Amino acid sequence: MLEKSKEHWVWVILVLLLLFFAGLRIVQVSHSSRKEPKTTQSSSSSKTKNSSTLEEETPDQRNYRKAKLKLEHPYTEASQEAKQSVIESVNAAVDAIIKAKSLSEVKATYENHLAMSQGGMIQTFAMAILVNRYQYQSSQLEVMKSDNDDVVQVIIPLVKEGEEKCYFIANFNTTVKQIQLTSYIGGRIGGTYG
Repeated sequence: MLEKSKEHWVWVILVLLLLFFAGLRIVQVSHSSRKEPKTTQSSSSSKTKNSSTLEEETPDQRNYRKAKLKLEHPYTEASQEAKQSVIESVNAAVDAIIKAKSLSEVKATYENHLAMSQGGMIQTFAMAILVNRYQYQSSQLEVMKSDNDDVVQVIIPLVKEGEEKCYFIANFNTTVKQIQLTSYIGGRIGGTYG
């Protein structure tokens, strides 16, 4: 009988230990789950603070950033001499387009500095100016270095009141002073080329 009571107490102690460890585990889990929402809440509130301090990118800013990223060296400006040469050539190209009066009259020539541009891009550039009435402002023109010594890369912004800007990206050969329009970003031109 004494042995049976000893065996009984061993089982009671084992069950009590099992219940004790199970209780510890439950307390541990519930305690850690209480801490997690606090950290999640503080991290989500810090994310809210960060996102509210960041301004949303406008379509013009997004288009400008995309145009810059199309350049080989988007943050390395070309020389002032190269910039002046580009301004003169782009002015001549825009003047030739304005004088043409219609899209069908706009052609690539050495005189209008568009001889290196493809016909579709010239038509799209002319469409922006003649049909959609975008304005070219030489003060906003950007000229950056490229991987070639005799070429600079150009962002030609066209503006129109009430519309997002249109950015034409071009290469400019400084030796022959010719513009090669390569693509455009933004604006409501209606062109399908570029």
